[in-house]
Amino acid sequence: MALPGTSVSPNDDKREVNDRVKNDRNGRDREVDEPEAGNGDVAVRELVRALEARLSLVLVTGRDGLDRTLVSTRVQKPGLALVGTPELMIAERVQVLGRSEIRFLKDAGSAVDDALRSLCASKPPCILVTRDLKPPAALIAAAADAKIPVLCTPADTGEAMEQLYHFLGVRLAPSTRVHGVLMDLFGLGVLVLGESGIGKSECALELVSRGHRLVADDSIEVRRIEDELIGAAPEISRCFLEVRGLGLINARKMFGVAAVAETKAVEQAVRLVRYEPGRSYDRLGDSRKTWATLGIDIPLFELPVAPGRNLAVLLEIAARQRLLRDQGHDTLREIQASMARRLVRPPEGPGRDST
Repeated sequence: MALPGTSVSPNDDKREVNDRVKNDRNGRDREVDEPEAGNGDVAVRELVRALEARLSLVLVTGRDGLDRTLVSTRVQKPGLALVGTPELMIAERVQVLGRSEIRFLKDAGSAVDDALRSLCASKPPCILVTRDLKPPAALIAAAADAKIPVLCTPADTGEAMEQLYHFLGVRLAPSTRVHGVLMDLFGLGVLVLGESGIGKSECALELVSRGHRLVADDSIEVRRIEDELIGAAPEISRCFLEVRGLGLINARKMFGVAAVAETKAVEQAVRLVRYEPGRSYDRLGDSRKTWATLGIDIPLFELPVAPGRNLAVLLEIAARQRLLRDQGHDTLREIQASMARRLVRPPEGPGRDST
């Protein structure tokens, strides 16, 4: 889906050019999506914008330092570093000052200068003071001189650190952009792939009208968080579908808030391919193809597109099939086991050899 005023590279229409089909160690077909460029820099001002409402953040000083970059998913409480072990200060981490750190800075007397010198010398991206505590004037002055943003929040230290960890973990996670549609079908995150014009968006529209949820159309931001792929739509295209002949459709406004989801784990891939007479397609369900990106493999179905085939129903069945397999039900394996039992069963009736 190309939004008005944006440009689309010709490569977006033929994503398969960037895909390579390999065989993994088990001999299964493995389709690899090459990750694009990394996330780029994440500035402190993005953290402030994202957490301002949740933590009631107030910028005390250091507005000129809001463009400092965040590079670590960890944060630090610098208690020990402040009391004489500055080597424990980790420069790239957000520094969180709670009750004990603020109390020390207020009561340290002449030692406060050394403590603040070591804190600011490490050039942290920002300093967060929790529990609605008032930062000491010396801290504000030292941070202002070093152009280090000082933020205050009424939240307790544990809650503030939890919010920081979540934001940093998501924004700094390895990521890529994928051309396709991401749907929530029966609670399963299904990524629909295929060349431009094959009917992905039209299929998504029918699925939404059947009660399923749209996550992203056309451009999907996929991040690896621990051992899971999480997909979301770019903010500019969130809730939108583009259907040729109809234009842009706001799924949230047309079908209601329950028709869209902000994020979803990517657990199943389905590639739509144009039907070609004479080409062999999986007819038994024994294919074990996978699609991989960011070092994680997920199962892949290939569905041939031809007149008369209801793609929305087929995608629902693909999702149900995956859910059944996760519960230990594999139709092909059950049939094979049944046939094997019949083949080894001794004959019955008059012709049976009684010797």
